[in-house]
Amino acid sequence: MRFVMLAATAVSALALCQCSPKTDTAATAASPAASSAPSFAYDINIDFTPAALAAAKAKKQKVTVSVMYYGNVTPASQALADPKDGTLHLDTDVVQIDAANQTVHMSGAGANVPHLKDISGQKPLALLVVYAGKSPDTSSIHCTDFQDYVASAQQSPVTLHCDAA
Repeated sequence: MRFVMLAATAVSALALCQCSPKTDTAATAASPAASSAPSFAYDINIDFTPAALAAAKAKKQKVTVSVMYYGNVTPASQALADPKDGTLHLDTDVVQIDAANQTVHMSGAGANVPHLKDISGQKPLALLVVYAGKSPDTSSIHCTDFQDYVASAQQSPVTLHCDAA
């Protein structure tokens, strides 16, 4: 009996799927929203020394990759600038990884596309920090940082080196 009910449900669902209107993929690909949202994705190579790996693993710590996206304000958006540094902070991306030499893909979603118009050249900068523990100040490892335009990171993977703190 269950088999008959399952078969009847499957046939009904299949029939309904076939009646659904098809998505016009050409129209979707050509839509302004699809073509106007730039991609800020890029890759980061993280290279740990044996001492850094041992330090993070001894404390059973995950490694955090944190990126703050920001930009230099335009004359029209001066009022939006952070009073501490004069830039417009867009957002952040945070990824937690295991302590191991690897390439990490960053989506760039934190670049906050709606505020691109408020930064110079609509080109976001990224401040990338890697640490193990609760914060960079208490990290059991010390890693090089990256601070440059996202476009620079997109040209070739950024390599960060980590050692024990």
